[in-house]
Amino acid sequence: MVNTLTASSFATTAQYANQQNAGMASEDDLGRDAFLTLLTTQLTNQSPLDPMDNEAFVAQLAQFSSVEGIKGMQTSLEDMVSGMRQDQMMSGANLVGKKVSVEGGYFFGGNGQTSSGTINLPNGADSVVLSVYDGETGDLIYQETQGSKDPGTVALDWNGLNSEGERVQSGSYVMTASVTKDGQAQTALVKTLAEVKSVKWNPQTQQLSLEIGNGTYVPLSSVDSISS
Repeated sequence: MVNTLTASSFATTAQYANQQNAGMASEDDLGRDAFLTLLTTQLTNQSPLDPMDNEAFVAQLAQFSSVEGIKGMQTSLEDMVSGMRQDQMMSGANLVGKKVSVEGGYFFGGNGQTSSGTINLPNGADSVVLSVYDGETGDLIYQETQGSKDPGTVALDWNGLNSEGERVQSGSYVMTASVTKDGQAQTALVKTLAEVKSVKWNPQTQQLSLEIGNGTYVPLSSVDSISS
């Protein structure tokens, strides 16, 4: 005598598909062992009246193989990115103690020593005002008005003295420049040579940042030149 089979005793193909979709939507990852266990259980308990189609079985295996391949590729990419980051950190460590040309006018100077910066004037200028500020307090240390400048790169020098001609202590300073052309005043971007104090990895920009004094960091991509 054959026992009567009920739909609730077995998972139909449609029910199994719903279970698969619910499992994929959950937060828990379905590993290889869990997938094989689930598939074996499905095959063991499938309804003889509604067995799993061969096409559905093959499709599920193919889908799992694709997911496994993607996960393996993701792991390989993460390992490659980690290796590249380590290589960049090792290369960045070689910059410590060297001077790099960076935008923003940051530099370490004072004590009567000459510090230099440059500005780019594609149209020239009627006058240029050079200002030097204390990098920690923001106080104005020195200011000088220069005459007209021809188009091109213009060098700016500071002798390490304040506006009264007195030596200032060695430390972090910021150099700025204001340019006047045809009666219009505007700020010119100053590039200076700054010594690299340390390097660190910036997870937001995914690149190295260089400390150039007083806790100021600039991205490696902003460096124009490197000197010893």
